[in-house]
Amino acid sequence: MNGPNAQVRQEPHARLMRRVLAGLLLAFVGPGCRPAGDAQPPKGTGPGPNVQTTAPPESAVKGWTDASAEAGLDFEHAVEDPRKYHMPDIMGTGAALFDYDNDGRLDLLLCHGRTRSGTAASALRELVLYRQRPDGTFADVTEASGLGAQRVYAVGCAVGDVDNDGDLDLYVTCDGPDRLWRNDGGVFRDVTEENGILNERWATAAVFFDYDRDGWLDLFVVNYLDYVPGSRCEDGSGRPDFCGPSSFFGTPDKLFRNLGGEGRPGAFEDVSLAAGIALASGPGLGAACRDFTGDGLPDIYVANDMAENRLWVQQASGRFVDEAQPRGVHVNRLGHPEASMGVVADDLNSDGRYDIFLTHLRGETNTLYQSAAQGLFDDRSAASGLGPPSLSETGFGAAAVDFDNDGDLDLMVANGRVKRAPPDAAAPPGDFWSDYAERPVIYEQTAPGRFVRRGWLDVRLGVGRALAVGDVDNDGDLDLLVTNIAGPARLYRNDLPADARGHWLRVEVVDSARRRAAIGAEVTVVAGDLRQTRTVTASGSYLSAHDARLHFGLGPHGRFDRIEIRRVDGTVLVHPGGPADRILKLDAAPAPVLAPP
Repeated sequence: MNGPNAQVRQEPHARLMRRVLAGLLLAFVGPGCRPAGDAQPPKGTGPGPNVQTTAPPESAVKGWTDASAEAGLDFEHAVEDPRKYHMPDIMGTGAALFDYDNDGRLDLLLCHGRTRSGTAASALRELVLYRQRPDGTFADVTEASGLGAQRVYAVGCAVGDVDNDGDLDLYVTCDGPDRLWRNDGGVFRDVTEENGILNERWATAAVFFDYDRDGWLDLFVVNYLDYVPGSRCEDGSGRPDFCGPSSFFGTPDKLFRNLGGEGRPGAFEDVSLAAGIALASGPGLGAACRDFTGDGLPDIYVANDMAENRLWVQQASGRFVDEAQPRGVHVNRLGHPEASMGVVADDLNSDGRYDIFLTHLRGETNTLYQSAAQGLFDDRSAASGLGPPSLSETGFGAAAVDFDNDGDLDLMVANGRVKRAPPDAAAPPGDFWSDYAERPVIYEQTAPGRFVRRGWLDVRLGVGRALAVGDVDNDGDLDLLVTNIAGPARLYRNDLPADARGHWLRVEVVDSARRRAAIGAEVTVVAGDLRQTRTVTASGSYLSAHDARLHFGLGPHGRFDRIEIRRVDGTVLVHPGGPADRILKLDAAPAPVLAPP
């Protein structure tokens, strides 16, 4: 870590030896190391002769408006010197949509990394927080909120109320020591050390969830690589470029248990080893926590970059066992690990079971693991229509969004390369980053589990990374926040006309006994022939946090029949039906008092 705020410390012997071995490996690999880049598919894995690998001419999907300027969102990501090829720069940074001040309006948090020389620290803050005003515009409140004190390269973020005091706290993953920010009435304070958090590795995704079901949110952190700053790699044509994951060693992930049940709310204990998580290493980039096996215990899925993915299945003892291989979610159908970045875990085909969608680099397809039975999955990337159209792009942030409220989930993907375009490619003229720029895309679900690529979310090019979802303007449809490397963060407002979208219902499920969202509760909405299930969570996509309120498109149904809430303890509440096109706040506390219909 360079710069005036860096601290020099002696590394443990094991970590130092890993760095030495990584350097030797890098020297041995030499020119052309392309592990995280736009690799060619392994022999025998390419598309068949009848699969079209070049996308047909496309245009922007109608109904989306870039409302960034109108809303006062003026965030511009910057990289100090891209020709240093510092690997964290090409991986991008995350974002969050969350209501930090409890005024009913979503606010925006953007991670910015940081400069390593420190020469522009005032201009390039590590975190930027925008508060939404009543008129829908945003004001930069970073300094007033206390987050201007962040002095570590900010990568990603997770939001959750760790001390059950009624406001959302913030965990920031970093290239360096992570930070835990406690929210005290809209002002954040760094409580990392005093609350027992220690993770000095390059961290990426983080998820708050209650794995031991004691009413206090625990924390899972994904770590990436034991990266050696200053390492240089080349692309296939010998040009200098960013290194990839195979040049370095992967690192173990972390599981922190919240000690609130022992009278220390918001303090954490590292249980990674005791829970079995620390027994494996990997280049992790994404994570999702759901009950994938249907036994009532939360599990953890980890998306690894060019290594086998992991599905940590929780046992009755509280330990986790990696069952990705027997459950069919460790590699693709051809038996190859892929460069997994973004992750979506949702019931995409409305069969009551969770599916997993992963984004990958150019030359690989994005992958859909569809649930074949409870806890078992089948690679349906080709049959779903999500595979072949993605071969020419590198996907990062992803989200399942019913953008037209027709009752089924569609998919949004933020694209941007990690390796330069080939020298003979017809790349548009521009600056350094034009070789990495692509466009975000929309896939519409046209039948259960079948998708059609509709076109671009935006015709403009960018090096897309994070994607966060929420109803920013509270008008009954979901909006998107997308970050770009060395470019603006863009707020896309869903302006689909009323006659082109269906009815909707937003369900905010709270646990009044704990004064926070009922994270982990499963909510099923039934309306006529529609039955849709979602989990209350703020995690997902890539390095990002979504609004925890659940959105359901109801199609032609102007009423819903009932809402079923499976609480974390396994008991089920049933809320009676009522009219659609409104917001419901329901209580899933142990002794629930349901809001009136």
